[in-house]
Amino acid sequence: MILYFSRTGNTKLAAENLAILMKEKIHNIEQGTPPEISGQETLILAAPLYFWILPGFVMSYLSQNPDLSRKELHVVMTCGGALGAGASLIKRQLNQIGFERIFVYPLIMTTNYIPLHRVQSPDIAAKAIQSALARLPEIAENIRQKRSAAVSPLLEPGLPVAQVIYDSARRTKHFYATSRCIGCGLCERDCPLGAIQLKKGSPEWIKPQCTLCLRCLHRCPTGAVEYGRSTIGKERYRPEKFLSKNLQVGLSQKKD
Repeated sequence: MILYFSRTGNTKLAAENLAILMKEKIHNIEQGTPPEISGQETLILAAPLYFWILPGFVMSYLSQNPDLSRKELHVVMTCGGALGAGASLIKRQLNQIGFERIFVYPLIMTTNYIPLHRVQSPDIAAKAIQSALARLPEIAENIRQKRSAAVSPLLEPGLPVAQVIYDSARRTKHFYATSRCIGCGLCERDCPLGAIQLKKGSPEWIKPQCTLCLRCLHRCPTGAVEYGRSTIGKERYRPEKFLSKNLQVGLSQKKD
């Protein structure tokens, strides 16, 4: 069984293709409680890397479904660059909620965290994603053989620092909508934490923190959502614009 969380489509694309390779069932965690998983099934989680750790939404989901922690967990982390200390910090995160046997596999795709970076050109992004998908057979075999990325006990104590950085970045006070907003309500409907509410035709962030998925920012049809001043003038990430049709597994459907 593959559980996945995807903000703009990268992780969904990887999870769907991995499910085909491994002949596994697949479940979007935004759809709620996972299907029943037998003790013999391999449990795989696919998620994006946020500041070297798992997103808050993913951690909440795993904590709210304690039956999952009785199994070993294989974690495929999509990221825009190197995994870095991610394997060690993720292992520590998951140990804290009951998982004991944890295997981590990085899958470098293309960056879409535009508060710090710019999205890559369509040609470069397409090549990066094609290269990532070409690595999935290797990752599938690593999962079968339980060959995880290296972890270091020396790095695990860095989890609180990473958490503080992430918690600061996910404060919703950074988000706002400009005059380009047309009041369509897409951001409200798509927010996985229900942190956005349309008021008087304009979105307001009603919770102090979100999961920092940036879906509201990237999927806004008019580019009205900004994150401080760091995203002003930057192109938004839309994978369906540059991926060839044979790679667009599920991207023509509702983005999740």
